[in-house]
Amino acid sequence: MINSIKISNFKSIHNEVTLNFDDQLIFNMLFGKVGSGKSLVFEAIKQFKEVFLYGMRSVERIPDEIKTTYTIEFMIDNQMIHYHTTLNYDKSEILYEALEQVTKTSKYVYFIRDGYDITIGDKLERIFTPFDFERFKTYLYDLRFDKREFILNHLRLKDFSESKGALILSKLADYIHKLKFLRPDNHINFYTDMDESHYVSVLKLVQSVLPQIHSLQYKEVTLDDLRYRLNRHRYDHLLDEFRNHVTKFNTSNFFIEVYDEFYKLSGRNLNELSIHAIDVHYNDGKILNFSDLSKGEKAILVLSMMISNAKVYDAIFIEDVTSHIDHASFTRWLKKVRPILSLKHIKLNCTTHDMLLFDSSHFDFKEMIYVSKNPFSKLNYLSALGIRKDKKILNLYLEGYFDKL
Repeated sequence: MINSIKISNFKSIHNEVTLNFDDQLIFNMLFGKVGSGKSLVFEAIKQFKEVFLYGMRSVERIPDEIKTTYTIEFMIDNQMIHYHTTLNYDKSEILYEALEQVTKTSKYVYFIRDGYDITIGDKLERIFTPFDFERFKTYLYDLRFDKREFILNHLRLKDFSESKGALILSKLADYIHKLKFLRPDNHINFYTDMDESHYVSVLKLVQSVLPQIHSLQYKEVTLDDLRYRLNRHRYDHLLDEFRNHVTKFNTSNFFIEVYDEFYKLSGRNLNELSIHAIDVHYNDGKILNFSDLSKGEKAILVLSMMISNAKVYDAIFIEDVTSHIDHASFTRWLKKVRPILSLKHIKLNCTTHDMLLFDSSHFDFKEMIYVSKNPFSKLNYLSALGIRKDKKILNLYLEGYFDKL
C-alpha cells in the first residue's frame, strides 16, 4: 500500500507537503480558503500518475515548472520502499528517478537515474534471474536516452515472470494505478462497470440519502439518439474520449458521465458499441432520466457508484465533494460509506468548502487538513496543531485562528 506522497515545487506548492495514507484512517479532508491550493495537491498527484503510466508526452507543458519532486513511500510485503522522482514539466523531462528499500538503519538501492546516468544497485540484481537481468540491462540502455518514460513503469510492462522476486516492481506500479480521480469540472468522466452485487450496494447507498428512489433501470439508446441528445460537438468529443479510453485501459464495459448525462457503454469500437441510459424510478411511480435529476441527486448517485466499485487499497480523490450536496445529506452518506471504506482499506481524499464538516464529530483530527497559503501552499494536519479535542474547530476558524498558519 501507499503510506504517503510528498510533493514540492508544483505551482504554489513550494516547500514539501505530505499527504498521509495511514491504514488506520479513512479520510483526508482538505479544508481552506479559495485559492489556498487544495486542488493543486490533487492535480500534482494526478499529473504524476499520468506521466508514470503514459510518459511526459501525455501531460501538457507547465511553463517554469522545472523541478517538481515527488517521494512516494510504499509498504510492500513488510518492506518499506521509497520512490523518488524529479520532473521538469516545462521541458517535459524526467530529471531524476530512484527506487530504494529503507530500514531503520540502512538504505538498499534498486536503481538511480540521474540525468543520463543510471546506477544499478545490488538489491535490483538479486531479484532477477541471470538471464532476466541481462535482458533488463538491455532495456535500460534504451531508456537511458529517453527522459520521457519512467524506468519503473517499463519494468512492469516487460515479462520477467521467471524472476519471482521482480513481482515487487509490479506491485509498486499497481498501487500507483490505484490512485483514482474525479474532477467535477470535467465534461467527461469514466467509471468502472457495475455488476449485480455492485448495483445492490449502490442502490442502498443512494436510498440512505434519497429514500424516495425505488430502483435504477437501463434503457437502450442508439448512436443517433445520443447525437441528438448531446449535439454534434459534444457527441464528437465523447467519441474521441471513448477511443482514447478503450485504447489506454483495454476495457470494453464501463459507465460514462458526459455533459451531465450518464450512460452505460459496452464495446471497443463503434460497430459493436451498445449504449444504455439510466432511468431512476421513484416510489410514487415517477421516472426520470439521469440528465433530468437535480445536481445533488446526480452527485450522490455518482459518488455511490464510485465507492461501491472501488477495489481494496484504492485511493480516491474528489474535488469539491459537497458542491451540490447539502450538509445533512452528505453527513448521512458519510455514516453509510465509512464501514465500506474501512472494510476495503480505501482512502477517500476530498476537498470541500462546507465548513460545517470542520468538526471532530465527523472526522478524526488526523483526517482533517487545513490548507493555508502565505505565500506558498502548506498542509496543516489538525493533529499536529495542539488543538484540544473538546475545542469547537469551527469557532476557531471564525475567530481567525487558521489565518495565522
